[in-house]
Amino acid sequence: MSPEIACRTDVMALGSRRWRQRLLACLYGQPPPSPSWALALRLLHGLASLYGAAVALRAAAYRAGLRQPRRLPCRVLSIGNLTVGGTGKTPLALWVARWYQKAGCRVAVLCRGYGGTLKGRFGVASCGEGPQQPWHVVGDEAYFLAQALPGIPVLAGKDRYAAGRYACAAFGSEVVLLDDGFQHWRLARDLDVVLLDASNPLGAGALLPRGILREPLPALERADVVVVTRAPAAAAAALPAPLRPWLAQKPLCALTLQAEALVGGAGETYPLAFLQGQRAVAFAGIGNPGAFLATLQSLGCEVPVLLCFPDHHPYRAADWQAIAEVARQRQATCLVTTEKDAVRLSPAWPAPVPLYRLRVGVSFTAGAEDFGQHLQRLLPEGKR
Repeated sequence: MSPEIACRTDVMALGSRRWRQRLLACLYGQPPPSPSWALALRLLHGLASLYGAAVALRAAAYRAGLRQPRRLPCRVLSIGNLTVGGTGKTPLALWVARWYQKAGCRVAVLCRGYGGTLKGRFGVASCGEGPQQPWHVVGDEAYFLAQALPGIPVLAGKDRYAAGRYACAAFGSEVVLLDDGFQHWRLARDLDVVLLDASNPLGAGALLPRGILREPLPALERADVVVVTRAPAAAAAALPAPLRPWLAQKPLCALTLQAEALVGGAGETYPLAFLQGQRAVAFAGIGNPGAFLATLQSLGCEVPVLLCFPDHHPYRAADWQAIAEVARQRQATCLVTTEKDAVRLSPAWPAPVPLYRLRVGVSFTAGAEDFGQHLQRLLPEGKR
């Protein structure tokens, strides 16, 4: 959370213990709040070393041919991260899936199903006609994609090779989009797209669990295209020096995440100007709630409180009661959340004021033509 935002808005952590919020702040690069925290973080450095060794051994096994990635009978594109959460991966996945759909290509999306209770190797979240299973079964991301991508099958599960085989057989998929797949070595890809958040690309610069890096920086060598999100046109200049040696020979694109519309409880849309002058209590359980808040404020919305929940938080009735109580106390005229958070809310919970969700899309600031050319190479013959 930037100091400019924090001084104008109360930031409250709900659905999580305070120590968790302090830990997350340290993982994203803030200094430890006390000597005891500094000691705890040094211990996490040791665990990060063990995690790094495990990651290196796994990568070495694949590079040496001891383990082989499996290949689907179609083209595979992965959109993934070097870090955990909050880079803008889901909006870009939507953009790419729609790009292939508009090109006349049969595309399917494969998700991990994080937070879901799926049994077996995989499940079908959507055949292209909207969600077929509840969000708590397939995960909030798969459910949201199933809502947002009419005409495009969405599958979720740990075994994405089996899910991809099913997509090819059942839906005739010509391209499958692997959502959050950069670390999924088991499935061979034709194009690896990696996202870096310009606002905080490395966090504390350490591997999990001391930092937010899933892999060391040399892993970027596997990327075919790097997309810098929340970035101006000068994408390379927006990144810290430690990243630049690994990006010197990589195609670099840049994009910003832009609010597109405000969506009401019944699915009705409102122009963004509707937020001007509104006094909104905002809440989110996403990887980068500060960016969500900054977007609302840039639209002229007064946000006296931002309520932060853990990423993918399964909202309970007690959470909603706390949100509603804050809205009453702060005399809010509305509640605003993200589209992914709205998936995890029950429509039966009464709201003291209208509830809206903010629809976000992507806009390329650099490299849009190059990015499109990379996507085009995966199109079947006759559709390029």
